Amino acid sequence: VWRALQGDLGTSIASNRPVAAEVMTAVGNTLRLAMLATLIGFVLGCFFGFVAGYFQNSWLDKFASLLSVLGVSVPHYWLGMVLVIVFSSILMWLPPGGAGPGGSSQWVWDWEHVKHMLLPAITMSVIPMGIIARTVRALVADILAQEFIVGLRAKGLTNFGIFWHVVKNSAPTALAVMGLQLGYLLGGSILIETVFSWPGTGFLLNSAIFQRDLPLLQGTILVLAMFFVVLNLIVDVIQTLLDPRIARA
Repeated sequence: VWRALQGDLGTSIASNRPVAAEVMTAVGNTLRLAMLATLIGFVLGCFFGFVAGYFQNSWLDKFASLLSVLGVSVPHYWLGMVLVIVFSSILMWLPPGGAGPGGSSQWVWDWEHVKHMLLPAITMSVIPMGIIARTVRALVADILAQEFIVGLRAKGLTNFGIFWHVVKNSAPTALAVMGLQLGYLLGGSILIETVFSWPGTGFLLNSAIFQRDLPLLQGTILVLAMFFVVLNLIVDVIQTLLDPRIARA
């Protein structure tokens, strides 16, 4: 425990390299992918959630709800293989895997590298999109039914003004869900990273399991758990800043 607190997580049995160096390289790759996937899922989830909440019981609501249910239900590793078949094998628009022409060690934010991220990021974003859409839909429907919305309409506030009030009241909860999803994506992307050969923590965990590399497995899980705790703390702090009711409580 004392060595771990000093940053020494042991030595990998398979590669004979320090576990901390291997884990931090993989965490950087996974964090890059998870942030893009969370951004895509958050934007699409909020859009579908607001549409479904504002147009309740309409065909837009049913369509958005269907997409959110499919997003949560479809196995993401299967979806990843389907995307590879369609966009890499048939259309040949995007590469099927890897971290770029020069690998993760030479990563730069250009199109040649970003296009390697698109298929795994889209695949990873499907589950957060579904969860955020369902959460936002329920929040919007509940807020629109409250008395202060009736009061705002009676005062003659425009639809955009009412929409802004709905956004402010639903933002803290939506942000908390997004933070949790980012934490889950950091530790739960083993299958997706294996399908797309993305050199992140999921791929590292998969390799450590099959090679029975216990120090690497322990170190990776420890770092991911720490990231999850820190992300939750950051989300709680941001929630307090956004919602004065939490600060008063």
